[in-house]
Amino acid sequence: MTSSRSLDLITIGRAIVDIYGDQVGARLEDVSSFSRYVGGCPANIAIGTSRLGLKVGMVTRVGDDHNGRYLKETLSREGVDTRHVVADSARLTGVAFLAIRDKETFPLLHYRENCADMAISPEDYSEDYIASARALLVSGSHLTTEAAAENLRVAIARAKARGTQVIFDIDYRPVFWGLVGRDVGESRFVDSAVVTRACQRHMAEFDLIVGTEEEVHIAGGDIDTIKALRRIRALTQAPIVLKRGAAGCVVFPEAIPDILDDGIVGPGFPVEVFNVVGAGDGFLSGFLSGWLRDKSWEDCCRSGNATGALVVSRHGCSPASPTAVELAWFLDGGRNDPALHRSEHLRYLHRTTTRRPRASPVFVMAADHVAPFESLPRVEGRTLAGLKSLIADVALQLAPRHPGMGVLFDDAQGEQALFRVGSDIAWVGRKIERTGPAPLRFTDDLPAAVLLASWPRHQIVKCLVPMEDESTQALQEERLLELYRATSMYGMELLLEFVHPDTPDDAEVVVERIHRTQALGVLPDWWKLPAFSGPACWDAIERAIRLDNPMCRGVLLLGGGRAREDLLQALSHAPRPPFIQGFAVGRTLFMEPAAAWLAGECDDAGFAADLSAAYEQLAVAWRDGAGGPADSDPARP
Repeated sequence: MTSSRSLDLITIGRAIVDIYGDQVGARLEDVSSFSRYVGGCPANIAIGTSRLGLKVGMVTRVGDDHNGRYLKETLSREGVDTRHVVADSARLTGVAFLAIRDKETFPLLHYRENCADMAISPEDYSEDYIASARALLVSGSHLTTEAAAENLRVAIARAKARGTQVIFDIDYRPVFWGLVGRDVGESRFVDSAVVTRACQRHMAEFDLIVGTEEEVHIAGGDIDTIKALRRIRALTQAPIVLKRGAAGCVVFPEAIPDILDDGIVGPGFPVEVFNVVGAGDGFLSGFLSGWLRDKSWEDCCRSGNATGALVVSRHGCSPASPTAVELAWFLDGGRNDPALHRSEHLRYLHRTTTRRPRASPVFVMAADHVAPFESLPRVEGRTLAGLKSLIADVALQLAPRHPGMGVLFDDAQGEQALFRVGSDIAWVGRKIERTGPAPLRFTDDLPAAVLLASWPRHQIVKCLVPMEDESTQALQEERLLELYRATSMYGMELLLEFVHPDTPDDAEVVVERIHRTQALGVLPDWWKLPAFSGPACWDAIERAIRLDNPMCRGVLLLGGGRAREDLLQALSHAPRPPFIQGFAVGRTLFMEPAAAWLAGECDDAGFAADLSAAYEQLAVAWRDGAGGPADSDPARP
């Protein structure tokens, strides 16, 4: 059924920061490093359903703090409407620490005393906003205090008044009710008449109820599952979805039968479990992606069970949520291999379909090399580090006018420039290779994974790959594979650069090198390649890239040290296939103004003016060139 409402779903309630232990097999006491993710059932489901193509909003409060901004920015980047994610200056964002001790034990410690999301107020959202969605999801974790429960009552009333369906995720955590010690956050069931009464208060107003067997027991007030289901049914005619973990799920649209399997059974998918925390949120995301599209119960169960199976194969809750591309792959045959967490192809699909959105075209100031500037005369006080910091300042000034602004620096002379830019420019690349002949070597001769451990994850890892020969090919390929695996492990984008003259023969060499590199399983997000002038060259290059790497973001053209007039001419008349996403130019932009600044022949303002004018010239030449600007990221679903 087609809906005139602007949103499919609004979730309301818990939004916290999950601090996940990186070491698997350790007690929480023994974990030494952690990864930060969005957490909390409503937030996880908002991200999970958005990744599956639904239009989703969230109502919550976060602290007016670093963690709160992290949550809001991440939700927004995931496509969730965050207009009603309110910053609360009086409270901190909730936090949970988690560890993966073994396949059955997941220590969980919540910091939720008077946290921001428990203070959501009816003033934070309007009835019109609730009415803009087909459904509102509320969860039982917000029934634990009088103020939070009253807010849910108002939200439910506003939804029912405007024909918005209400979904109840029972979401029972005994620790939130003070029924277990704070260090037993992973506990899933303690009997409590108080909790049962709270769950049953609005049962008649729900249009869908979802819970595990333990959650159905608490909501129904009986540890016999059939009896609990029948007590719930006595209060509501809403369909009830029983989550059964690896066994799948059962839906009860009407009367409760004598045997669970006489409901509508959705069989589970046998997979190797890596982390079960968040599996229920993954299931509900998949289930709702069908339910809100008016799919059959069987289809909803299939999507829910598949999504849950994908989530348990990964680290984290919300980041483990699959996209529609991954779900389709799994249901089309990927489910035949239970070792999902070892699947290279699934990792590739997950990484490339959950990347940050990128503006296009991308115009990069490539200031990652030092050698071209080392021989230039310098007056006292003018350094290469100072030069690169000036370049960063110019980029920051230009960025508001150029959404596709990018910068590329090294981490030696360019370290301060990287600090200045931070994440204020969306496209930030960083050189990892040591300049020199093959075989490829990394900065300080350290392994790639060691270097990247301290790099900000939003930075794009740039590697110029030297031309190999028979004696260096094996070692160079080994290091390329090492680099690719390290960037994949840390969720960072990779740009590989090949430098060649603009000749048909060199274009053929580039095609062969792309084939050979991607056949290794090295599938970069970006290629930085020469601005070849022949259309046939680009046809062959695109075929080579797309053969093994269909989700590649595209190609950036390098300047190759051309004179500015020559490059302007090339950019104005070069072929412009959509997969050519822009340019990354260095010496052509910087050489003349850099020489003048280092020699003391111009001041900072003069350098900035010259560089800005040169950059604007190239950007205009690109936009006025054949074909116009490229489309936005073609690999983003």
